[in-house]
Amino acid sequence: MQILSLGKLGNRLLRILLVTAMMFILLVITSAMIIRSLLDENIQGQRALDQIEEASDHLYRSLIDQETGQRGYVLTKDEDFLEPYEHGIQEFESSKQELSLNIIYFPSLGKEVESFIEKGEDWQQQYGSMIISLVKNGKQPSTQQLQTGKDLLDDFRTIFSNFNEDIEAERTIVRTKMKNGINLTLIYLVLIMVVIILINLLLNVRLLKSIIKPIIHLNSCVKRYTQHDFLKQTPLYQRTDELSELIQNVDIMRNELSNNISLLEAKANMDALTGVYNRHSLKERIQNIWSFAKERKCNFSFFIIDIDCYKNFNDTYGHLAGDECLKKVANCINSFTNEPDSFVARYGGEEFCIAMIHNKQDEASITAEEIRMAIERLQIKHETSLVHGFLTVSIGVVTLVPEKDLRINEVFTMADKALYEAKQNGRNHVMQYNGNREINNLVLNKT
Repeated sequence: MQILSLGKLGNRLLRILLVTAMMFILLVITSAMIIRSLLDENIQGQRALDQIEEASDHLYRSLIDQETGQRGYVLTKDEDFLEPYEHGIQEFESSKQELSLNIIYFPSLGKEVESFIEKGEDWQQQYGSMIISLVKNGKQPSTQQLQTGKDLLDDFRTIFSNFNEDIEAERTIVRTKMKNGINLTLIYLVLIMVVIILINLLLNVRLLKSIIKPIIHLNSCVKRYTQHDFLKQTPLYQRTDELSELIQNVDIMRNELSNNISLLEAKANMDALTGVYNRHSLKERIQNIWSFAKERKCNFSFFIIDIDCYKNFNDTYGHLAGDECLKKVANCINSFTNEPDSFVARYGGEEFCIAMIHNKQDEASITAEEIRMAIERLQIKHETSLVHGFLTVSIGVVTLVPEKDLRINEVFTMADKALYEAKQNGRNHVMQYNGNREINNLVLNKT
């Protein structure tokens, strides 16, 4: 009877948990959709304001171009000044249409736009074309006409400045609306979740009292699992009931957690941007390959690869292009490695390291030069490079057979000195640190 009673309680608990979970899922999905909608609305509003601001800026600059061309023509009678004037007229009409088209999303800015356009048209009609006509007919504009034109242009500038302030005010309104909507959604989400949790607790208190004792038998296993120790097997249980299902589910959970944690640990060792190993995993992996080389008494090589003038690249093309550049370089370098004999890791911002074991003495230097040429062949445009029109790298290499009294830190220092020498020799070089702790230049030519 107790088992049957426990089974009924277990089913009731399961139903309550399922209903609660579904409510949480629906609540979270609904909240996420509302927040997504608010974010989309904000993005659309900001884009529309960007278009309005850009169109107004073009309109303003077109009138300034007209005024500049007109003034130059009046002063010099040189018809070359009429070219920017005519271009300004065309740009004015195009910008006016674009501004009128985009303003429908923000009717509150309509009056300012009308005034802005009207003041520009007033200048064109009352001053711009009229003055040019006078000069073409051999006459000179009066001081009053020139002053009127200047006043109209000053009014136009003032309206433009005020209009930009109104656009910024609209941006603030759009952002505030989004923030208020998100905050309100989160408040409702938290309140409803708290209510659901409280109701769920009240419903489950009595059920937990009747089923908690059998679960204690799993306590030691669960504690071990929380410590990421998944070697301990779940206890054997001969009966077929809810507790048996619980034990089976715990065992499934154990396997899934073990697999997921292994995947997470693998991801933790990888650089999120480039997909190669990160600096954290470099120490462990280089120690393994170093020990292997010491045990087999084979050649161990360590490369430090530095992208030439990478800061200039970032400053010129932006961080997004810089990130894409790092990915391409990392993929190119990675194509020359073959685990477990070699691997590549990202050491710093634009620095990569390769550790490898090999039999031939000159294999590392050949590989390093191949990497240098391969990256140059990527033809990643680098106009601000001090070395080449395309992206290049400098490489420091050290090759040796590990000795008992030699530490990995010393090897890194050797490779770093070789890299420094490569940079000193004009970059886009491969330099090797030999066993006598002298720097040898392997490649002096630059493609």
